Amino acid sequence: MIKIDPHIHSQYSGDARGTPAEIIRRASSIGLDAVAVADHNTMRGSELAVKEASGSGITVVPAVEISTSGGHIVALGIQEEIPKGLSPGETVDEIHSQAGLAVVPHPFVRYRQGLFVNERNIPVDAIETLNSRYIIGYSNWRSRKFAVERGLTQIGASDAHFVEAVGSCFTYVESDNSADDIIEGIRRGRTMPEGNRTPLPLIIREVINKKVMGRRVI
Repeated sequence: MIKIDPHIHSQYSGDARGTPAEIIRRASSIGLDAVAVADHNTMRGSELAVKEASGSGITVVPAVEISTSGGHIVALGIQEEIPKGLSPGETVDEIHSQAGLAVVPHPFVRYRQGLFVNERNIPVDAIETLNSRYIIGYSNWRSRKFAVERGLTQIGASDAHFVEAVGSCFTYVESDNSADDIIEGIRRGRTMPEGNRTPLPLIIREVINKKVMGRRVI
């Protein structure tokens, strides 16, 4: 059983602050076994995280958060970037062509481009039912209910935009600590989401970072 935070943003997202090296150090210090740096529409942070993790004991699963025409999808386990702006179906097909997993982050959060706000019949592999960036938790409750109804694999993730939030939510995966085995464990539904809300001061910092300082998703 390993412990992974499968949705973290680095400075390469355009709306986050941490470097890949800082993310790896944070993951190690709080007892994570693995991470996925899933920046917006670029694998640069993920690629650097793989290099920074060498010798650290932290496994890095290659990842990216893709802006599709219908909402966001996190691709886990892919090796080549997928263009943004494709339809959700086309994006999932591209992910699967690379033997990756298509995970829907914050599925029902409209202001964060949740895919299931408008489209719910996309053949994805898993959905986030515990995303730490919440205030009252309704969207997570709705995601869990939907996952149970559809028999979808459940994922927990911090969606961290500051290093201090890494690991706020995470996923236990029944697997060995290698990227391929973690992917296979998630594919088989051997997961258990855990964690807590991102501390409110960090959420406020993120709002300031995005709205006041004009940082944005690229």
